Amino acid sequence: MKRVFLHSKKVIANHWFILLLAGSVSFVFGIGLFIILLVYSLMFGKDPVDVNDVLDKFTEEELAIVLADTVDENVSDEEYLQLLARYQSYFCPKKVDYMTTWLGAEVTKDSYILYYEVKKNFDSIVEENLRENIRSQINKSSVQAIRLARSNMNMIFRYTDRKSGKTLDIAFTSKELMAA
Repeated sequence: MKRVFLHSKKVIANHWFILLLAGSVSFVFGIGLFIILLVYSLMFGKDPVDVNDVLDKFTEEELAIVLADTVDENVSDEEYLQLLARYQSYFCPKKVDYMTTWLGAEVTKDSYILYYEVKKNFDSIVEENLRENIRSQINKSSVQAIRLARSNMNMIFRYTDRKSGKTLDIAFTSKELMAA
């Protein structure tokens, strides 16, 4: 039932003007159009994420740790990064732009990996331009960057071409993160 309610909210938010016009022509036509859009959304649309559902997957303590603006010294860097990856992945997949979708994050022994899927062919991507674009967006004073640098982990942005399956890794060492 909650799924139907979330999709109903999404349909109304995205198509309110069309539904208003259809309802002004005929109430039955407006309701019929709403039902058709709702069924289509339920069948083919991805489920909208209800922010309140976060509390079902994370404790309030975990949320306080991952959303804090300062470094909590009671939590190790590795524990924090594991929690951060789990938290970020909860909201994925997430559209970054018309060509890129963020799929999630993972912590390995020596890296924090962010996974992306790209619709564009890799041949047209200039790796150095992408690297500089990412570098310019890194906030070296953020809790995440500080924790990554302290843990001596690399940060890897892994892009996968949807069509060919090829991958492209843009990696930053912990020293590069602090110099960004």
